[in-house]
Amino acid sequence: MKKQKQEKAKLNNLKIKNKTNIDVDKFIERLKKELSINTISNDEKKKEANEQLVYCIYDVLVIILDVTHQNIISEGLYTTWLNMVKDYWYLNKYDDQFVKSIDAEENEDKNVKVKSIQVGDTTTTFADTTSQIEINGTTYNTGTIDFDNDILIEKYKKALYRHRKMRW
Repeated sequence: MKKQKQEKAKLNNLKIKNKTNIDVDKFIERLKKELSINTISNDEKKKEANEQLVYCIYDVLVIILDVTHQNIISEGLYTTWLNMVKDYWYLNKYDDQFVKSIDAEENEDKNVKVKSIQVGDTTTTFADTTSQIEINGTTYNTGTIDFDNDILIEKYKKALYRHRKMRW
């Protein structure tokens, strides 16, 4: 089963390389660093995270090619592709699955914000923000969001449409 998964990841990696002018190996290394995959100490978990990253890159590649009607991703879409993969990673909660924070206990109190304050009885209400995630300046409520590719497309529509080829 694991061997099939590895073969599928390698096949997707090859498909990715055939669909872009961008150096995919450097692209993947940058994402591993930015998504903190390199900091995972458990080798099995790190391997799974690397495989999942390749799947994410391929999924976003398909989305970009679908929206732009292109055959390959040009170098002009490098930053857009990079940011979309990161958003896809976080919105699907792969960071929770693979990259657990070492300082989880320290960050527990940081996830609580003041929701309301009542002056008369001095009542303070706190709100838990653990279900919120901020990605590239946009805050998503991950507990209430059902991830859909349309969220990603809508956010990057302007950048993608600049590279869109008209179909007849």
